Amino acid sequence: MRQFQTFKAVADLNSFTKAAQQLQYSQATITSHIQQLEEELGYPLFDRLGKRIALTAVGHELYIYVGELLTAYTKIKHISDNDDTVKGELRIGASETMTVYKLGPVLSQYKKSYPDVRLSLVNDNCIPLREKLHAGELDIVITMEPIVSDAQLISRTLFEEQLVFVSGRDRAASSILAASGECMIFSEKNCSLRRTFEAYMVEKGLDVSNQMEFTSMEAMKQCIVSGLGISLMPTISVAALLGNGDMKVIELTGEPLTFYAQVSYHKDKWLSVAHKKFLSSLSKHFDY
Repeated sequence: MRQFQTFKAVADLNSFTKAAQQLQYSQATITSHIQQLEEELGYPLFDRLGKRIALTAVGHELYIYVGELLTAYTKIKHISDNDDTVKGELRIGASETMTVYKLGPVLSQYKKSYPDVRLSLVNDNCIPLREKLHAGELDIVITMEPIVSDAQLISRTLFEEQLVFVSGRDRAASSILAASGECMIFSEKNCSLRRTFEAYMVEKGLDVSNQMEFTSMEAMKQCIVSGLGISLMPTISVAALLGNGDMKVIELTGEPLTFYAQVSYHKDKWLSVAHKKFLSSLSKHFDY
């Protein structure tokens, strides 16, 4: 089973090195597992193309069966699960905003209720999180973004969240239209918030040539407070700063901008008792 898990990880990540990091094996162990499989089957599973690898025809065929086998193996590991003995592994991915402002109580209560579940949490932007969900690296992701439309995923909305344009308290602009040409503080390019921000500015014909890009939401907020520029933020992430007067809201033009907190998992994902209990905890906490 370890060899099959290694094979799937290498195929999903398209890298021996990344598979070693994910599975916490040495690269030599990863290479050995693949070689053992190839010797057993009598065919190469990967083409080694310089520093790149690609599945062979046999590798592609094996990948389908390995996916089915690992799903069955997961079910076998949980065969004795019941309401009294919830165990197993739960890999959650979440956006930074959801983790910092909403998920603490849910995760704390879940861990107290089901201490035998191995719980891990990965923070990332919404788009990379969904990619990890598709690749099988995560079981459940919780994001804040526009409504997810993906035929391969089952998604449920937890709550709505209004977005607001914000600046430092001493900034002169009172509306976003008057802020054209000022410094715009963006998050990373693969962030849904960044895409929404840019789309709005383009729609309104506003100048965004003066801009800065940050990878940390907290760093963005501190720079906004210091008067560096203007940004678009979920209300929950800046409520305290607005409340104490360190930030102010800049009026937007048109309909309010809204994101949706959503929980998603792959439609073909087999849900163990541990998974179902977590989804139930989310449902109760957010009353959806």
